[in-house]
Amino acid sequence: MSPMNGEARSIATHDGAAQPAEPVPVIITARDGRQLAGLLLSSPTPRAALVINSAAGFPREFYLKFARYAAQRGYHTLVYDYRGIGASAMSPLHKDPARMSDWGVYDIPAAYEWMRGQAPDLPVTTLGHSIGGQFVGMLPAEAASGPHVMIAPSVGYWRWEHAPFRYLALTFWLVYGPLMLRRRGYVPQGRLWTGRSLPRGVFEQWREWCLRPTHFFPELQSELRDHRFGEIRGPLLVCCFEDDPIATRRTVPPLLALYFGARIEQHWISPAEAGVCRLGHGGFFQERHRETLWRLVLDWLDARVGSAERASAIAPSTTAPPTT
Repeated sequence: MSPMNGEARSIATHDGAAQPAEPVPVIITARDGRQLAGLLLSSPTPRAALVINSAAGFPREFYLKFARYAAQRGYHTLVYDYRGIGASAMSPLHKDPARMSDWGVYDIPAAYEWMRGQAPDLPVTTLGHSIGGQFVGMLPAEAASGPHVMIAPSVGYWRWEHAPFRYLALTFWLVYGPLMLRRRGYVPQGRLWTGRSLPRGVFEQWREWCLRPTHFFPELQSELRDHRFGEIRGPLLVCCFEDDPIATRRTVPPLLALYFGARIEQHWISPAEAGVCRLGHGGFFQERHRETLWRLVLDWLDARVGSAERASAIAPSTTAPPTT
C-alpha cells in the first residue's frame, strides 16, 4: 500500500518541520482488492496516528481543517473516502456495487491497518463521525484497547429523530431516493440530499437500516458477523449535540449499548456551550471550534494515547450484546 504517486514510504517519527505537511494523496487497498483514495497529513512532532472515518456522504475534504489541526497537535492524520463515495467511487456510479456494510467490513479496517503500516512505532487511534463512529466495533482486534472518539454516532431510526427533520428523512427514504434510483441508477447530490452521490447498494441498505429501530443489528449475525463490538474495552469519547436532529437522546443509547465492555465518556453539548447558534450533525468540524471542541477532543486523546498496552490487561466482558 503506497502513495498514489507510486513512491513507497513510511511516515518518519520526527521530521523537524514547523508545520504539518500538505495533504499527500495515498491509495489504501482493502482486503477484497477495492482501492480507496486517501489524503495523509504528516505531523512534524508525532505522538500518535489518527484515522478519521467519515459520515455517510461526507467527502474526505470535509475533514481536512480538523485533520490539519490534529497534525499540528502531533497526530499523523488520514482522511479518506469510503468505496462508492467521492474519489473512491467507480465511474459510472450506477455500476458501483458498494454497500454500506462494506464500509465496516472492509474499508474502516483497511484504513486502520494502512496507518499502522505507515506508522509502526506509534499508537493508532480513530475519530469517527456518525456511521464512522458506529463502526468502531468493526476495527481489527489490535484496536480493541482504544482510545477512540465518536462524533454524533447513533442508530438512524427515523422515528427517533427530531421533527421536522425526520419527515424530510422519510421523504428521502421513500420518495426522493427511490425516484432517483429509477431515473439514474444512483442517488445524486441535490437540494434534498446535499452529501456526495450515493451508489444504489449504499442507499438501499442505509434506507433499510434507518427504517427499523434495530438499525444494522440484525446484520451482526450475517454481513457484519466478524464484528468486535463486545471486545472494545478501551476508553471511548462520545460527543453529541443537543440540536443534532439525527444523533438524539433516543437514537444514541441503543448504539452505545453495543459497546458494553468499553469505558464510555459521553458529552452532550449545546450550541450555547460552544458559543454558536447551531451545531447540528456536522458543525463540530467547523474551524471556529478549534480552541473549544477540537481542543477538548485532542486534549482527551493526548491524555490516553499510548495507554493501549495497559488497557489490554483488562479482561473483556463476556456479556452478550443486545439484539434489539
